[in-house]
Amino acid sequence: MQATPNPARATSPAAVAPRRSRFLLYVALFCVFVIVYASLQPFTGWSHTAFSPIAFFTTFSKFFTRSDVSFNVIAYVPLGFALYAALPLSWTPVRRAFAMLLIVSALSIALEALQSQLPSRVSSVYDTLANAAGACIGAIAASWLFSRGDFVARIRAFRERYFVHGATGELNILLLAVWLVAQINPGIPLFGATFHPGFLNAFDPAVVAIEMAQTTAALVGIALFTDLTLKKRAHGGVALVMMIATAVAMKTLAASWLLTPIAWEAWLRPGHALGIALGAVALLILFWLPRLAKSIVAGIALLSSVLIPLLLPDLATLRAPVSLFDWHYGQLLNLNGLTRTIVTLWPFVATTVLLLRFGGDAPASKMG
Repeated sequence: MQATPNPARATSPAAVAPRRSRFLLYVALFCVFVIVYASLQPFTGWSHTAFSPIAFFTTFSKFFTRSDVSFNVIAYVPLGFALYAALPLSWTPVRRAFAMLLIVSALSIALEALQSQLPSRVSSVYDTLANAAGACIGAIAASWLFSRGDFVARIRAFRERYFVHGATGELNILLLAVWLVAQINPGIPLFGATFHPGFLNAFDPAVVAIEMAQTTAALVGIALFTDLTLKKRAHGGVALVMMIATAVAMKTLAASWLLTPIAWEAWLRPGHALGIALGAVALLILFWLPRLAKSIVAGIALLSSVLIPLLLPDLATLRAPVSLFDWHYGQLLNLNGLTRTIVTLWPFVATTVLLLRFGGDAPASKMG
């Protein structure tokens, strides 16, 4: 005899509990990607001799500077914050902190062991200790912030009011944050995927056309992607202006700190100015497209922004030379390579998210 389904059980709170946000998990995974990339770059010149994975624990490197310690601490603060916050809420704070520290320490030790096989890298137990300290700082900050119920409630209310619900909104928000982080490299122009060397060929018709098309495509793609992250079309333009203003402020601050004065001319090129103007005009029409069409146009524009520079191979392969930077620490090469990789891969990842979701899971009536 079959048991009759219990209606009360079917409508229990557990059955209808809202899905927990995975945003912080996505942030933690991105932090791991950044740390692995920065730690193992340039991924070449590996030593083929036998080695002990933990040999660096028994030797204390003489290469020990305050700047290295500071970078190693700061680099792991976001990972510690995101990882601690992403662990199950049912765990006690001590258990979450211990699990976070265990994961971070394992990652740091593994990377230090791999670095011992790269002649251009120096493995050190000090790095592992600094990494663990940075992660603990992040975990303490997360524990303090998330213990404040009013803070969490306000963030959740803001998120639900303005942004697309579900995994679509979470991934889009993270991707926009990643794009902003990449703008910290002043050697790459805003809405650009490559470095452009001053005024030498700035007025060459072919160069102007390529730069204009690339900048237009990048602006359109990023603008529509930003608009698709929000619930209402009315908020898209405001969000785009805020994104551009933030990116310009970050680049200006980074340029004043990192670049030599002569490098500022790399930003002032006619192709970029024409591309931004053309993209702004196009957006006046494209913002009114249906959500599905907007997703497709955004994907095409983002891919075009990466592929168009390939029409001039010499331009596409240029990188900002170290001589442009007024920065004397070894992390400069990591910053240059990491941001260039993010700027190159970002359109492909963003396009994949857009085309898989085709407008996400929020009601179409509220969408731009």
